[in-house]
Amino acid sequence: MDPILKLYSYINTQNSGNTYYKLSLFVIKNIKRLPNMSISQFAEESFVSKATITRFIQFLEFDGYTDFKSYFDRLLNSSSKLSFLKLTEPDVSDIQGAPLDFLHNYTQQITEVIQDTAASMDVQAIDSLIHSVKSAEKVAFLGFSDSNTIAKDIQLGCLSIGKLIEVAESTQKFHDILERFDSNDLIVILSNYGNFFSVYHQLYNALLSKRIPLILVTQNYGTMDSFRFKQTIYLTSKRKLNIGNYPMRIFSEYFVRRITFI
Repeated sequence: MDPILKLYSYINTQNSGNTYYKLSLFVIKNIKRLPNMSISQFAEESFVSKATITRFIQFLEFDGYTDFKSYFDRLLNSSSKLSFLKLTEPDVSDIQGAPLDFLHNYTQQITEVIQDTAASMDVQAIDSLIHSVKSAEKVAFLGFSDSNTIAKDIQLGCLSIGKLIEVAESTQKFHDILERFDSNDLIVILSNYGNFFSVYHQLYNALLSKRIPLILVTQNYGTMDSFRFKQTIYLTSKRKLNIGNYPMRIFSEYFVRRITFI
């Protein structure tokens, strides 16, 4: 699970008296200071020991405190913020100076991409995916950030047909899937823009070494590794970098309905 999502998940589910709850709040409230904060300063200001901070950042699945600080440094730089919000520099100018124009243009782009998704999605290819899901002994849907949330929606949607879909919300679970899955199983990767492959580069390579059948569902991510996939399902005719997860959401909604009534 993405560290930020894990922080918010902890805040949303745990008691406010919990130590990690308090540390999660501290991170959120001091996010702009973290890249320049030493572990001693972090411990002193949050009233815990350095050992507790170390355990906390391990809980967030960072390799160490330097990795922890680097993550927030990348998150806060201007290009990362634009990427996170799926904005271009002209978009920023519009939303600051002409918000109504921005809103009109953005909703128009969403309308166009929904229409493009309807025209581009191959229902026969999705039926083939459904057949693969139903026939595999074990199935996992893997994604990063928003795509992982959609994977959990698919997991819940398949409950009605009695098919267990596994989703990796942690590196530990990812390793568990790697250890248990083999050529009789199936892994479906949901990745709009290819972020999954950069974030989980080493784990993806481990997947390839296991020869587990892989299927990629993507907005229109062109990868040199396309030959490694049993099937690739493209959701749009071209990449739309600034319209979010609408195509993947449409795919998931259609998929769970089709697999239920096919």
